[in-house]
Amino acid sequence: MDLYDVPLHPSSSVIQSETGSYSRDMAKGLGPELVLARPGGLLDLYTSSPETGALKLLSSTRLFSNIRSISNFRSQGSKRDQVVVGTDSGSVAVIAFGGKEESYRAKTVQCEIFGKTGVRRPVPGQYVASDPKGRAIMISAIEKQKLVYVMNRDSNNNTTISSPLSAHKSSTITFDCVGVDVGFDNPVFAALELSYENPSSATKNITYYELDLGLNHVTRRWTEEVTRKACCVRSLPGGSDGPSGVIIGGEDVIEYHNEGQSPISVPIPRREHHPSNKPTLVTKLTVHKQKKNKYFALAQTELGDVFKITTTVESDKVVGLRCQLIDTVPVGVSMNVTKMGLMFLAAEVGDHTLYQLEQSIISLDGAVETTNATKLNEVPSFTPENLMKNMRIVDTISNVGATTGLMVGEFTNNESSPQIYALCGSGPRSTARVLRHGAAINQLAVTDLPGTPSRLFTVKGNEGEDKYIVVSFVGSTLVLSVGESVEEVSDSQFALDAETIGCGRLSDGGYVQVTPSFIRHIKSDGKTYKDWQPPGLMKISHACCNETQVVIVYDGQAGKVIYFELDESMNLNEKAEKSLGSEVTCLDVGVVPKGRNRSLWCVVGTFENDVKVLSLSPHDLLTARSTSNIPEKNGRPSSLCIVDMIGDKGSVETTLSIGTDSGVMQQTTIDGQSGGMGGNPTRRFLGAGKAEIGRVAVDGKSCCIMLSSRPWLSYLSAQTGGLVTSPLSYTSLDHACGFTSDIISEGIIATSGNQLHILTIENIESNFNETKVPLRYTPRQTCLINGSLAIVEADARDYSEAAKVKMGYGSVMSVAKKAGDGMEIDSDEDEEGGSEKATVVRGPVPENTSWGSCIRLIDPSKCTTLDVLELEDYAALSCCAIQFSSRGGEVLLAVGIVKELSFDKGAQAKEYGISLYRVVNSRLTLLHTTKVNAPVLSMTQFNSKLLVGCGGLVRLYDMGKKQLLRKCEARATTSNVKTLAAAGDRIYVGTLGESIKIMKFDATRQQLNLVCQDAVPRNITAMCVLDINTVAAGDRFGNVVVLRSPDNSVEETMGGSFWSKAKVPLFEMLCHYHTGEIVTGLKRASLISQGQEAIIYTSITGKIGALMPLKTKDDVEFFTGLQDKIRNVAPRPVLRDFAKFRGLYAPVKKVVDGDVIGLWGSLKSEAREKIAGEMERTVGEVGKKIESVTAHLM
Repeated sequence: MDLYDVPLHPSSSVIQSETGSYSRDMAKGLGPELVLARPGGLLDLYTSSPETGALKLLSSTRLFSNIRSISNFRSQGSKRDQVVVGTDSGSVAVIAFGGKEESYRAKTVQCEIFGKTGVRRPVPGQYVASDPKGRAIMISAIEKQKLVYVMNRDSNNNTTISSPLSAHKSSTITFDCVGVDVGFDNPVFAALELSYENPSSATKNITYYELDLGLNHVTRRWTEEVTRKACCVRSLPGGSDGPSGVIIGGEDVIEYHNEGQSPISVPIPRREHHPSNKPTLVTKLTVHKQKKNKYFALAQTELGDVFKITTTVESDKVVGLRCQLIDTVPVGVSMNVTKMGLMFLAAEVGDHTLYQLEQSIISLDGAVETTNATKLNEVPSFTPENLMKNMRIVDTISNVGATTGLMVGEFTNNESSPQIYALCGSGPRSTARVLRHGAAINQLAVTDLPGTPSRLFTVKGNEGEDKYIVVSFVGSTLVLSVGESVEEVSDSQFALDAETIGCGRLSDGGYVQVTPSFIRHIKSDGKTYKDWQPPGLMKISHACCNETQVVIVYDGQAGKVIYFELDESMNLNEKAEKSLGSEVTCLDVGVVPKGRNRSLWCVVGTFENDVKVLSLSPHDLLTARSTSNIPEKNGRPSSLCIVDMIGDKGSVETTLSIGTDSGVMQQTTIDGQSGGMGGNPTRRFLGAGKAEIGRVAVDGKSCCIMLSSRPWLSYLSAQTGGLVTSPLSYTSLDHACGFTSDIISEGIIATSGNQLHILTIENIESNFNETKVPLRYTPRQTCLINGSLAIVEADARDYSEAAKVKMGYGSVMSVAKKAGDGMEIDSDEDEEGGSEKATVVRGPVPENTSWGSCIRLIDPSKCTTLDVLELEDYAALSCCAIQFSSRGGEVLLAVGIVKELSFDKGAQAKEYGISLYRVVNSRLTLLHTTKVNAPVLSMTQFNSKLLVGCGGLVRLYDMGKKQLLRKCEARATTSNVKTLAAAGDRIYVGTLGESIKIMKFDATRQQLNLVCQDAVPRNITAMCVLDINTVAAGDRFGNVVVLRSPDNSVEETMGGSFWSKAKVPLFEMLCHYHTGEIVTGLKRASLISQGQEAIIYTSITGKIGALMPLKTKDDVEFFTGLQDKIRNVAPRPVLRDFAKFRGLYAPVKKVVDGDVIGLWGSLKSEAREKIAGEMERTVGEVGKKIESVTAHLM
């Protein structure tokens, strides 16, 4: 078995974020830019619109290394920021971003190797700090090691880096470090350290490290004790801009420290109902520097409360601190403030948010506040509010992490492709997200039409915006005028009593309309027109036009093509005619390129499955330049579209898209000089209906919209540089074309049945769009029951929803609404897409062991909550749909519960059990509860009985009247059973420590026998059965492995004792691959109709990928060879070896890295030509091969 890892959705969690001016286009007045470091080695560059603040992804760079930290760095005299990256590659890298002409791609400016690789305590890279004046950087390990590099610029203004200077201190743990602003004195770095040389008197200190630029040496300049629970430090402006020094966040206080000054501390206000014996930890600090030497700091606590910290300065020394409550926002991992007053919060869970700081933040009149004179026992308290007062939401970035569960399937019964159901987040920001393959579409308007249209056109006016919408019916035409509103008009001079088969705007300012009986040229005055009629009784069957050209085809005349062109006197004149010898089924003429008078090509599809490219050049009009035959199995051509797609560097590629009457789309290129078509077309099945293709514009790009049983979009990807065809998440459409107005710059107008739709596309680069259902607690597991999704939710150290609402902590976006029968149901309004002032409040925290938990039923088609059952005193950890034979086929819901589970002294609970629920009319009713002696983390159905993983045991239960009846059990592991699956008479057990085991149920003896096990101990987090002998599994270290049991394993073990481990056969490892993140879900599924099945996996950070089997030997040899060749020539941003990254714990085995293959489009043309030549293919053939294989999946 050989697999190909296809990346579907990158990690959406954020490790750290920075804001600055990174690209060359920042000098042109664009908005502020953000750099996000994501898990899996991704470095993303975003920009914010200066008008609306909306965030837009400019580039995404994969470093093929685990990013540990990043820091802003600006060299002296430079106007652009760079990013210093600390990774597990054993090197420190300085990365810069290009401008638009370079696709904003990141490039490594400097990369200095310092030692060992990996993420270990003594290996530097966990913390990176830079001197505010751009003269040096420090990279620090968690323990002992610190390295300082001197940064300069050479004669060509390029950044240079020196050899490392050591600042090591043994027996020292570092918690954070930052560059101190000391003006142009010697660079100083502050480190928050804990020395354990003498454990009995260990203290936490803030230490200054000074780099002497003259002696080229680093010394420990000054140290001072700080609060023991301090965890974060930031520098205040210094030199001529401020007093310098650092502020430190700890438990209940924020401290200011500086050399030569006494420390100052200010307590932070406390929440109401917060336990008095539990302090509040400040987890994040950021300093915002303003004009005229003004500045302030923002601090966030572990509960999400944000405070403004200001200083009182006298004689360049800080003499006072002031702490004021701003608002409550989600807990973040990073917080940045831009020069425009925008605050970006990279959230721990849930969507990342960009906030606008309101003017009220300057004074914060009436806000809860403290000063350095406030005593700890006199700290004021407050109750957080669900509506922000001093901030508002500007934009969000979707975050699927933390993903805890996965299901894949078509559960709505009204869509053509399966959906991905992901359990995301934790606490009050938890969501169940339905991910649909395809870009999201915004529906702006829908209106009814008097009938079912046969064709649809838009006609532009003099200002470049659409003036008319022409809707053609059989025997009539409807013309709609586009203005402040869309209205029907009758004075447009279009013939309304005939079917329109083609129309458009001409370069003379007039319009052309083609009907079966005539061609009407409406003059630029809009009042006069001239008709041209075919000779005799001939009728026009097909037509197409652009600004200067019109091409028509006669019906029943063996494909007779007539060509018209607009002459200098602005009259349409017949220029040429030609008989093709076969009836024409479709035709298209491309748009007129800029700077030219005509399009050079007309493409015609015939009844004999031929597609011909005809020349429109004056010296060889209608001469066939090339011909391509469509395979008969793919159907006859029904629609054609020529689009000039412009690449990032201005290159133009003329793409021909061919749709057939059987729903197949074929794409090829047309040579701009000869008119020849490419020899290796790309084919894709669009759907069961006839394929129709049209031209649209999205994000400034010329694209093709393709319609069948579902809509698709074809475009040149800015990220890969290749041609991409992806579905659109919308209902099936009949006709579509581009639409622009003074309100909608790039829209789509389409028809579906007798309705007219006006649409826009949100993000064409996104593979998925999502629908969210807000949850109350952290989702644990989900299952499908009676067409509904059952989700069990539970949070440790949390109150029930009713108790939180009673204390004033209920979220405005999950306020309980009373249903008609008095039951409480959560609001399904989007928790993060509602009011721009709304926020989710976390808390309060109980003093003792307490759980909040519920069971929820969701309608997957409407994404609404059907029922919520709150569990009092219990927590639900697992669930399963079970159908007992004794219940007459009724499907029940089994839920694994615990009571008063505590982790203070290991996992201990007062009670464990399994509860059975009936689901009647989408309502949950408890049948009975069975007590067990260990936590139930997994369950599944087996032979009409309930198979349960109870601690380290596997038990089989049958239905009883008052409780479940135990039939048999067997010990599978000394730890806990994490996953269970069944196929036939085999049981697959995933354990927390002993990998995968296969058991076989002996019905005669009523016992479970071990038939196969793994020789390697693995901590299994997810599992998927591929066939009766093969299983795929993911572990907590980010590895995915495919194991196969020997064919004779059952015969060798049946009849032997369970504990005879020496006789148990071992798995054979077929594949091994390191994804880089903890795998939380594995499913065998396909993502499109009639698509190829693959192993779909999700990670804790929101990554979604697919391990697709390579079916032929040619595919295996091609992708394996291509991967090796790309590895040899592709740049390594942080000098991390590609193979070592994917083989972090064990060598990669029989898996092709899709991220490496994805670098093909970003390689230089010389490198691609060399690789293609070595593989005895052309560059185009290699690209099409990559697209054709992935097209089977997506």
